[in-house]
Amino acid sequence: MYSRVIHKFTMPMATTDLFMIFKLRKGFNMNKYISIIILVFLIAIASCTQKNNYMGYGQDVVIVSDTLSNAITLERSFTDTIGIYSSNSIMLTGNFNGVKTRALMRFGTLPDTTWLDSTSFESCEILFERKSQFQPAIDIHAYKLLVDWSVGSTTWDTIGTEFEEFTTPVEFVSDADSFYIPFEPAIIEDWIINDSLNYGMLLDAPDAIENFVAFYTFNSEEKGPKLRIVAIGNDTGKRDTLLLGTTKDTFIGFDENMQKNYDPGKLTIENLPPSRLILRIHVDSIYTQLGITHDELERISINLAEVQVDSFMVENSFVFGDYMSIIPYYLSDTQADECTYIHSTPTSYFIEGDSLSVVNITPVLEGIIRGNLSNPYIALVSTTENKDYSFVDFFENSTPALHIIYTKPVLE
Repeated sequence: MYSRVIHKFTMPMATTDLFMIFKLRKGFNMNKYISIIILVFLIAIASCTQKNNYMGYGQDVVIVSDTLSNAITLERSFTDTIGIYSSNSIMLTGNFNGVKTRALMRFGTLPDTTWLDSTSFESCEILFERKSQFQPAIDIHAYKLLVDWSVGSTTWDTIGTEFEEFTTPVEFVSDADSFYIPFEPAIIEDWIINDSLNYGMLLDAPDAIENFVAFYTFNSEEKGPKLRIVAIGNDTGKRDTLLLGTTKDTFIGFDENMQKNYDPGKLTIENLPPSRLILRIHVDSIYTQLGITHDELERISINLAEVQVDSFMVENSFVFGDYMSIIPYYLSDTQADECTYIHSTPTSYFIEGDSLSVVNITPVLEGIIRGNLSNPYIALVSTTENKDYSFVDFFENSTPALHIIYTKPVLE
């Protein structure tokens, strides 16, 4: 049922066990000697009248390591609406794991109309650099945005259908890590002349099925999209090349699963849409397997508590950068699915391909055991919700193990 490792440590002796030796010398002050003896005697009396010594002086301190089964069950997942990941270094375009994404971008530092009147365009191109792509190639369509937007608050609904084809349709294939696409000079001219109506462009992959591309944004150390304009001076004949980055870019997402009666029995941790996995702690199972009472369980000191997730419990997963960082939250309201962070709860990591991943739940479990937290539920939350397509799906009826290291209390 479970495994146990026990370590015993003997603490230093208390003051009552000290034996003091004074060597008499010539000129020794007997009154001072007597005063010291009396002081030691008083300390000894005080020590004998103290209450339980929970520090364990003169007694064995027992530290136990246990791995328990059936102390944790996976209950359900709940899903939040898709939002924006602050300062994201990528923007997604595609359709993957039931979520459709579109990228938004704007070049806002274009030359003014005076420059435009004195030059003629030779060529315009946009440079894209991609971080990753699920399949080798994906067809992208670019559209003119018809509504203003903000990186911090834009959503799928706020953009809606407020975009249209450019006068000359812009379509391209993402099939390399870095590539330029031709761009009509007339589009750039329109942005310069009608600066107040330059809302930028939208990238879509209307035919994508389980495929996406992740382009770098302007937050990614000069790897974001670049608009390259080559123009020739009308009077000088001098060729001038401008390389302009985006002034804002992001992506929006639509959860298609919400339109298909999202499976309430699905057990998952996802970034898109933000989905949290709820665990239930079975306190009765913990103290029963430890062979102690509930009262005794409340008095133990938990040094470490970890949820152990075996790779055989994982039904499917896709993780950007090989791992997903996770923080356990206390589910403070089970009706509203409100999560509360408990101070000092550390970040843990699900590493794709590892045979065993562990999530540190020490502060939350201790609060539940001691009765400071009234609900026996913990929500596992990704620290990068809304950032990318990372997800981990678990098989139904999976039961992670609970590994705890605790110190037994020193009783009377």
